[in-house]
Amino acid sequence: MPFIENLPYPLSHFLGYRKPDHVPKKLPVWRIYLWGFIASWLGIAVVEIIFAYGPSFQSHHTPMIVASFGASAVLVYGVIESPLAQPRNIIGGQIIGAVVGVIISQLFLGIQQKWASEEQYIAVQWVGGATAMAFSLVVMQITKCVHPPGGASALIPVVTTSVLDIKWFYIGVVALSAVIQVAVACLVNNIERKYPAYWWTPYEVPIKVNPTELTAVLSMPHSAHGAEDVVADNLTVAEEGRIHASKDKDNDNNKVAQKYPNGATSSSSSSSVTAIDKQNMTIEQAISTLQKHTQNPDTKYILFTPNSLIYSTGISLSDEEKSSLESLIQKLSS
Repeated sequence: MPFIENLPYPLSHFLGYRKPDHVPKKLPVWRIYLWGFIASWLGIAVVEIIFAYGPSFQSHHTPMIVASFGASAVLVYGVIESPLAQPRNIIGGQIIGAVVGVIISQLFLGIQQKWASEEQYIAVQWVGGATAMAFSLVVMQITKCVHPPGGASALIPVVTTSVLDIKWFYIGVVALSAVIQVAVACLVNNIERKYPAYWWTPYEVPIKVNPTELTAVLSMPHSAHGAEDVVADNLTVAEEGRIHASKDKDNDNNKVAQKYPNGATSSSSSSSVTAIDKQNMTIEQAISTLQKHTQNPDTKYILFTPNSLIYSTGISLSDEEKSSLESLIQKLSS
């Protein structure tokens, strides 16, 4: 987000921004576990303290914590690159679940004050719970704020009597809890890791590939691997999602490639760009040239496809450079 990039770096760092020349460190597994423990402990403890000792919350008999935030903590502190763990999904998904849950609880259970029997109340309650969860899922899908614990937040005000009694106040409790968890995640997850991956819209993050891995893949027969095999063992969740999302476009592009198998571009001896000329160079020759260059593990390269950008781990691109490269990719897709 441009707004975050313009903030003083000590502040923007804890909002997930990194300088273009930043090279992320590979943490030992035990450190990842340690930071996950610290962040989740703090995230849950802060929420519990606020609702246990806050006078306003005590007067409303608010529960110490809404149980669904235990599941949210697993995502936001343990799987920090997952789309389900990003601020938009956590805050939006939890609020959607709370709003839908309270509305359904009031429609199904709040209007009727006296019930013919306990069995009647239980029947209405389980129907209301299923309805609340199902509606919350659909709304989260429509708004692209899917967050699994939000489904639990929709169930709780319908099936838990103590929460049913606080009615609309429950929405504020859930919203505040979600904001607190994201705030703790920004503070702790950014000490040695990076969070969030994005605030509102996923970035088109280029896929980084080690030269040795690319060499190994290029040496395989073309039919022995697909496009996703190049980085299959090194994908983040966001990158894997982008590859799967582009499969339909890839199928269309393959049809075009079969019709026009050779390109028609030029090559210059003073340029580092290797082009495919319709007259004197086949695609197989271009792959062979690329394979030769990647024999050297220090070789830096950038590969374009109509739907993605792949570059070696030794390259650091600024946001402006990424934007320029993405515009070139759009030309390939047009």
